[in-house]
Amino acid sequence: MWSSDIDTTNLEPYVATYPHFSSFQENLTLFSSTDPIYVLPTHLTTDNCTNLIDLLKNHGATVVDTIKEANFVLANLDSPYRTAMELRRRGIALGSKLLVVKIAWDIRKYTIDMSSTESQSLLSDSPPAAAVKRHRGRPKKLEAESSESESTSMQKRRKKTSSQTAKELSTLDAIYMQKLSCSRPHPLVCENEKLSNILKKIRHLRELDGNDIGVRAYSTAIASIRSYPYKIKNAKEIERLPGCGGKIVNLVGEFIQTGKIASETKKYYFPETQAIEQLYKIWGVGGKTASEWVRVKGWKTVEDVRKHGMKFLSKAQKAGLEHYDEFLKELTHEQVSKIGEMIQDHAKTIDPKVECVVCGSYRRGSKEHSDVDIVLAIPNNEPGEHYRLLKNVVKSLQKASLISEVLTMSSNQRRSDELIDIALVVWSTVPDVRGVSIRHYRVDIICVDWRVVGAAVVGWTGGTTFERDLRLQAKDLGYKFTNSGLFERATERQVDVSASSVELSERRVFEVLQLPYFEPELRNTG
Repeated sequence: MWSSDIDTTNLEPYVATYPHFSSFQENLTLFSSTDPIYVLPTHLTTDNCTNLIDLLKNHGATVVDTIKEANFVLANLDSPYRTAMELRRRGIALGSKLLVVKIAWDIRKYTIDMSSTESQSLLSDSPPAAAVKRHRGRPKKLEAESSESESTSMQKRRKKTSSQTAKELSTLDAIYMQKLSCSRPHPLVCENEKLSNILKKIRHLRELDGNDIGVRAYSTAIASIRSYPYKIKNAKEIERLPGCGGKIVNLVGEFIQTGKIASETKKYYFPETQAIEQLYKIWGVGGKTASEWVRVKGWKTVEDVRKHGMKFLSKAQKAGLEHYDEFLKELTHEQVSKIGEMIQDHAKTIDPKVECVVCGSYRRGSKEHSDVDIVLAIPNNEPGEHYRLLKNVVKSLQKASLISEVLTMSSNQRRSDELIDIALVVWSTVPDVRGVSIRHYRVDIICVDWRVVGAAVVGWTGGTTFERDLRLQAKDLGYKFTNSGLFERATERQVDVSASSVELSERRVFEVLQLPYFEPELRNTG
């Protein structure tokens, strides 16, 4: 039906990977008139994904970077229901229609009709009924017959809830029960957002108390709940999820019953806790330090620290005290974007080849931000060139009066083989986009050697629990992962994850660690 003049030598990796790719190559020119196309990266290696995109472009296709720009999707997933889930995770909402082609399905086509919540199918097959009901957020309520007593009705409700829980757990995709959060997707807004926020508040109480073990335990549970794809109706649903043991199950049960977890959160309003919280909000002061200041030194307010503690503070803490009120304000997405653009403009006047990526919560899709993290790198740079870039960028920004103070910065005494250099600065005059003027804000400028740009972008993107579990995954495989790169533990030899672009280098990090690649918007572990 279609003809193709494609060079089949380029397709050998695909023929080996996909059982039916021979028919796919014969019909590749189909995509020249199908615009625009998004290639779903799930279950594709970086090389295969890149080669496929190149082949499509070479044959007239328009390939877009984000799924929201596309009308057509290429996927490498066996389960139509899993495919629909991946699309929803990337922001495809009810009311959308997409054409999806599975490479290994001999160009069999399926239409995802997200416009009807009563539809019994997604793609070609019917997903588990209980999962569909839970996704819609409208599980059928038990209707008690008028002749039944209230107690009998309650027993039936409990029985049905228990039955629904068993069905949902039996059909739950194994990805949601993976031990490490870096093996699971975590959307920006999850199905259990209110519960997640309350648990984060309880975790913060552990942080203010200097309880590192408690912080890690709650972080694990929060990440599991944020990844869970259903609205939790019964606390027993989460028993099989990583980190959700008896304590968490009991707290979730309290939340389901009352809509809050007052047994824990009431502690936040204790006078001592409020004093620790006020000092904790000074930039550069952690929970343990704030707790010591209150409980040992007797400092209970910011004014107490100004009066008695100035000589004990670091340079960063002094800046945090000086700009206390301003640093508490959060920047909008637009403000962070403008700061990133200004840094990029100054960097490109120094070297037009420089690549700039704003990381942190900005890259994960959040709309408000407590600071700005930007990674700069020069493709195929000479050794040490990233450090010279950092010095020149900071100097240029200071000359333009965009930086009021440099708090810390890599010095000339650094090791000559350092692969990452950082400047922590106070930004002067944040762009005004909502009628609110902020004179000072926190910005981290990170310049890295091109060989480690992928690891740096992964590390500075977060979230915190996602990064923690990446390090654990690396350790299990005999590697060491840091923001400065990926290394073999036994030899300390650097693992080369460099590629032709920042995105491909980032994907290589996931490949080496034998993990599925998750878009930054799916790394919101909370």
